[in-house]
Amino acid sequence: MVDVEPVEAGFKRAMRQLAGGVAVIASGNGDRRRGLTATAVCSLSSTPARLLVCVNKSAEAHDVIAGTRCFSVNILGDDQQALAERFAALDGSKGAIRFAGERWSELVTGAPVLNSAIAVFDCELDAELPTETHTVYIGRVVKTMCDDAGMPLVYHQRQFCAPIPLGKPHLATG
Repeated sequence: MVDVEPVEAGFKRAMRQLAGGVAVIASGNGDRRRGLTATAVCSLSSTPARLLVCVNKSAEAHDVIAGTRCFSVNILGDDQQALAERFAALDGSKGAIRFAGERWSELVTGAPVLNSAIAVFDCELDAELPTETHTVYIGRVVKTMCDDAGMPLVYHQRQFCAPIPLGKPHLATG
């Protein structure tokens, strides 16, 4: 392994090796609904239930999340690549039109939740941590939904993938 590239380019290339689950982050209502595809989603704590999402400041949903003080994290299944591409604007769509053709509802906060997601986290905004290009939003999870039979959509090496189970499930510790 030779390190000859600028740190930012090397960082991006190295991060492509970290596979991530694909989620749609959504907020707002009616014509003000906005959403984006993200892999920067992380469990922060289980007691109390908190997670964090990293949203680019240029994303349409960025200011909507800050304004509504709530958001949902909708974990996509391995059959939802087209939806991930739409919310990543790979089809050129913007605004509330991205929500068309899917069934959305509301749980506690009023943020739109995707009925066909394999897992949903309905979050109240707890904190915002601005960085140069992104804001880290920390959400207090107030409601969840989960389809234990679903397989997640994964993003790795700049492409969408489906995980292949390697054996029996392991119990997480810690």
